[in-house]
Amino acid sequence: MPSGGGYYSGGVENFPRFLEDWGGRTLTYNGSMVVMFNSKTATAPWGGSDVYSPPGRNWAFDINFLDATKLPPGTPEVRAMIRSEWATIRAGSIY
Repeated sequence: MPSGGGYYSGGVENFPRFLEDWGGRTLTYNGSMVVMFNSKTATAPWGGSDVYSPPGRNWAFDINFLDATKLPPGTPEVRAMIRSEWATIRAGSIY
């Protein structure tokens, strides 16, 4: 749920929702996070700071993701199509 209208819905620190009591513990995450689409489940603003007890967060970006040969299988790709020349092809032609 995007933030707005006076509500802060989290940001990357709340991307993984910690619903358990993590008080006094630390989570270490070394990787990458990507939001591919808006949630169809979490559609209301996130609650206040008294909703749960999150862990301390030790975030790190895995620099292996900077090397295309080390990306996980199925990693999404972004491509751009650049128009150069267009041609009309007659029906029935083998062009």
